[in-house]
Amino acid sequence: MNATARRSPALVGLAVCALAAAAAGQEVPAAPPLQTTSSSLPVTLTGGLTMGSELYTVNGIEARRPGATWQLAMAPELSFFGQFQVGVNVLLSSDGSQLRQNMSQLGLNPRFGWVTLHLGDFTRNYSSYTLQGTQLSGAGLDLAPGIFRFSVQGGVSQRTVEPGPAGTPGLAYKRHLYAASLGVGREGSDFLNLTLVKAKDDASSLSAALADTTLLDTIPVALRPRVETRPQENLVLGSDGQVRLARDRVTIKGEAAFALITRDLDSPAAKAGAVPVAGALDGLMPLQLSTSGDYAWHLESDANLGLASVQAGYEYVGAGYTSLGLPYLINDKRAYDLGGSLRLLQSHLVLQGQYQHQNDNLLGQKAETTDRDALVGSATLLLGRRVSTSITAMSNVLSNDATVDTFIVNSHTFALSTATTVQGGLLGVPAAYSVSYALQRASDANPVTRIPDVTVHNLSTSVQVRVSRAVSLTPTASLAVTSSATAPTQSNVYLGFRGQARMGRLNGSASVTQTFSSGRHVFGLLAQADYPLMWGARLSFQARHTRYGAIGAQPAFQESFADLSVARSF
Repeated sequence: MNATARRSPALVGLAVCALAAAAAGQEVPAAPPLQTTSSSLPVTLTGGLTMGSELYTVNGIEARRPGATWQLAMAPELSFFGQFQVGVNVLLSSDGSQLRQNMSQLGLNPRFGWVTLHLGDFTRNYSSYTLQGTQLSGAGLDLAPGIFRFSVQGGVSQRTVEPGPAGTPGLAYKRHLYAASLGVGREGSDFLNLTLVKAKDDASSLSAALADTTLLDTIPVALRPRVETRPQENLVLGSDGQVRLARDRVTIKGEAAFALITRDLDSPAAKAGAVPVAGALDGLMPLQLSTSGDYAWHLESDANLGLASVQAGYEYVGAGYTSLGLPYLINDKRAYDLGGSLRLLQSHLVLQGQYQHQNDNLLGQKAETTDRDALVGSATLLLGRRVSTSITAMSNVLSNDATVDTFIVNSHTFALSTATTVQGGLLGVPAAYSVSYALQRASDANPVTRIPDVTVHNLSTSVQVRVSRAVSLTPTASLAVTSSATAPTQSNVYLGFRGQARMGRLNGSASVTQTFSSGRHVFGLLAQADYPLMWGARLSFQARHTRYGAIGAQPAFQESFADLSVARSF
């Protein structure tokens, strides 16, 4: 084998720790949290530490990963007097290049009673229409005295992306984001929150690159900065809440938000007389000719009626609604759903169903409207304590009302699956038999790009045998058959065997798989083990080897991975 792996110092160090623990051959009690107690300053250290390293080898193709990588993750937290906490999150890794984002992060989260501080890199979510999933490099403060809550945060949410060689597109301005939230009530009960989010790009962070028209003139038109590469400003006002009725049997919750977005801070200012609310908003966000506004809201309700439950919801996201505090949001969307469940025969039979409709083109600005309808239904039946069976059906239709063949959308997907499990025995030991079947059909009726109907049948079976309390064996087999009107039928076969065992404090598993797919044979071996070390640490090891057979012009090759890590929770 042509090994591209290099010896990793981290892996060698971890292996030495593992050998030392194994040579001891005795029970090592888990270490308690590191704690220093005195009459004046009780201190407790909690958190976690993980060190890991990976080796990689390949033969037959060009290496797809570095030969050796390492990673270190730490999340310690100090507690003083049992009230004041200071936490740090650190992630260091050698697995990176100039084309990947730097993943090293540092965050402090000290907490004292109902006061929490955020320093460095952190993510503090507010609601689904205002701020969620955006990491800031800055600071934040959370106050939660009783039923009242107050939160404020600010920092950099987007770093500057400079132009690359030959005017590479994808430029980005440095972005500052500030947010505040005020709430009353308990999150798990009745509550009401008010949220304000303000984001603004630093126009000077890319001014030199974009203001030089000589540079722009030398860049090919296809590679020039797009219209999105302009400094933007955003203001979002939102409110979300929940109320529980009828002794908590009925829950109603919802959210509403309004957003203003200025697409280009270099655009001229709007005349105050032309916009009635311009004066009131001038202090928060001056209006310009590239400024637009829209709103979003949703309302949903759940009712638990004993043997039955009902859920219903409605959502509207305007075509122009944008929050720069959300990494991803689909706007121009109207959706409503209705679902429920019913338990019969003393809960031995459970029926569930849900329907959802979604469409776009809320303002009628597009030539056609796209509709999506999804329907899901399932039934689960328990026959005594040994037999359980279930069936699930799903239909998904995506279509529009376009009159031009090129733009017609008309796709249909149907799926049906059923599974049965029987508890029994095999050669005098307990065993569980499982059989499942799945049917999938998909079609695209666009007259120009029409895709013939595709049907997939999948049948799989497995037996889990409990040889003893510490050892179990599970052979598995499955067959998938794919058919289409324009292509020959394809059959894929999967055979696998998995074993799990516990030997003292060592837990391990191993599996062997063989797949015959589209004329290519794939053979795999996987082994996993973990072992508790001294001081409450745990050693984990994983090795994987895969051999791919040749198919067409693609040669045969094989890859191997070996991962070793030590984790310590304290």
